Amino acid sequence: MTIQKAIEILKNERPGCGEKVIYTESERCESYDIAISASEKQIPKKAEYGGGYIDNGFVKYRMAKCPNCDRWHSSREEIFYCSKCGQRLDWSDVY
Repeated sequence: MTIQKAIEILKNERPGCGEKVIYTESERCESYDIAISASEKQIPKKAEYGGGYIDNGFVKYRMAKCPNCDRWHSSREEIFYCSKCGQRLDWSDVY
């Protein structure tokens, strides 16, 4: 199921909102799972410091990985979300 289809189903499920379309229980459950998964990724998870550094000769950048998908990021990137899975990252323990 696409995210767009999940949104369409969830909008239809809101009480008192326009014409109702009948969806299967499976479609509704999958829509809720997609919405829950997307919402959970908005809760910051601590980036896991791996103990490594990148040294470019001027500055050392710490390496940490996403706790959701294990993609490595350097502290130099200054990102708030994992570029692979979209998990919001908390860098407070890495710096």
